[in-house]
Amino acid sequence: MKFTGYIGTYDSFESFGIYQFVFDDNTGRLSEPSLFYKTKGGKCVAIADDKILFTKESSAKSGITLIDNKTNSLSELLTEKASPCFIAFHDNNIYTANYHDGVVMIYKVNGNNLQIIKRLSMGNEAGCHQVLLLHNLLFVPCLNLDCVNIYDAANDFSLTGKITFSAGTGPRHGVFTSDEKRLYLVSELSNELFYFKLQPDKSWQLMKQLPIWLKGTANASAAIRLSQDERFIYISTRGDNILSVFSISDNIPEQIQQVSCGGDHPRDFLLSPSGSYLLVVNRLSNNLLSMHIDKSSGLITAIIDSTTVHEGVGITLKQGGI
Repeated sequence: MKFTGYIGTYDSFESFGIYQFVFDDNTGRLSEPSLFYKTKGGKCVAIADDKILFTKESSAKSGITLIDNKTNSLSELLTEKASPCFIAFHDNNIYTANYHDGVVMIYKVNGNNLQIIKRLSMGNEAGCHQVLLLHNLLFVPCLNLDCVNIYDAANDFSLTGKITFSAGTGPRHGVFTSDEKRLYLVSELSNELFYFKLQPDKSWQLMKQLPIWLKGTANASAAIRLSQDERFIYISTRGDNILSVFSISDNIPEQIQQVSCGGDHPRDFLLSPSGSYLLVVNRLSNNLLSMHIDKSSGLITAIIDSTTVHEGVGITLKQGGI
């Protein structure tokens, strides 16, 4: 089956916004990316049905753009100082996290228009890196505050809880399991994997804390993905340019592999819908790679295909070719 991929990029003299490519989930093959939409600040991109969402900068303002392919319409709302580093769509709402502004923005899609629902401020340079959604709760990892703030959308997005970490940990990205009782989270600064379990009192108890990379000197872990069968965790680490694989037994992760990312600076990656491939964008080496996964062992076994994309940051897929 074929999928259309979208890649957000940092601005440079060779990258100009959002790029698209075709990925074959049967063979692992990639087409050469082409420019989909020219923009500044197009780092992050997300897909929702026929809608394509991405971050944008224009005239010293930043925010989001929405393209509806079904109605052939475009909407944008630029209310932030710096470009967000995360964007997601859920239940007709759009969520962004802004590392430098230290804010999370919640937007609503109203027909062909965007409107702001809420602005959650954590302070300048708080390092907000993601918005994790769990029913009516928003979990926001704040890298520079060493915490995950928890907000309740059912109570006007009030701060309802917090997961704290040791100074210098730098929580960055996390994933929930399908039973919604386990949270796996990666830290950027301490390069660790954390496993939390939901308790009867609705608090999250730390069950396991594991180092990701012991030998490196310039590591900075970034993205985390959970396999569909929830047997394996995958993590990218920049600086040392590695992908790490953890197996999960009785909910406890254990590292089973570390391999080269096939380039320099693996900012983001994803697992293909079939679970047979890992697609990684290496920002500084300007390449996109398809890597085969042995689904029984979870191990990354080979590089299948590679193509050029400059300054790749975020990546997403939707079903169907271009």
